[in-house]
Amino acid sequence: MIYLLAHVNALPDNFPEICRTFMPPERSRQMTGYARITDRKLCAAAYVLLVYALNKENLFTRLPVFGYGPNNKPYLANYPGIHFNISHCDGAVVCALSKDPLGIDIEKVEDYDDQMARYICNPMEYEWVTAMPGMEEQRFTEMWTRKESYVKSLGTGIDCHPQKMESGESRVFYTSNNNDQYIISLRQCSKKPTP
Repeated sequence: MIYLLAHVNALPDNFPEICRTFMPPERSRQMTGYARITDRKLCAAAYVLLVYALNKENLFTRLPVFGYGPNNKPYLANYPGIHFNISHCDGAVVCALSKDPLGIDIEKVEDYDDQMARYICNPMEYEWVTAMPGMEEQRFTEMWTRKESYVKSLGTGIDCHPQKMESGESRVFYTSNNNDQYIISLRQCSKKPTP
């Protein structure tokens, strides 16, 4: 299930400090490591959204504590068998829960940058991004979220040139909030059967 929280910038400036009262120490350290208050709000909101998602799915038993696996991919140390992933961008946070490994990414649609598109997209992807005049910014943002959700599902992060990152098989959702448009991509990996 996917959960979205928009208007994060409208949260009061003391929201991160309020959240520190119940956040686990490692999440609190991560949040306070951000210099900008907007980034601290996003970090705090991501944790609160995770708690909300666990509650809505009738899974919540206690505040989640993160563990870190290979490549430093976070997992819920006190919720075995539940996979999660979080992403945030300017003004919005998204969280996904599943029984299978997954990756999620959200990006706000911004002005199209052809030079950036050529750098990130392989030739076939670039052709798709530019195939519909007037839709380049949406298509480029979708392409990037697909790539990002894929590497997040693997837990590798960006470990190669962006043109080599896979962009297929993600489910894509478009959403708007006021005048802002966001694109969310979700990539789920099925667990390999155990022998």
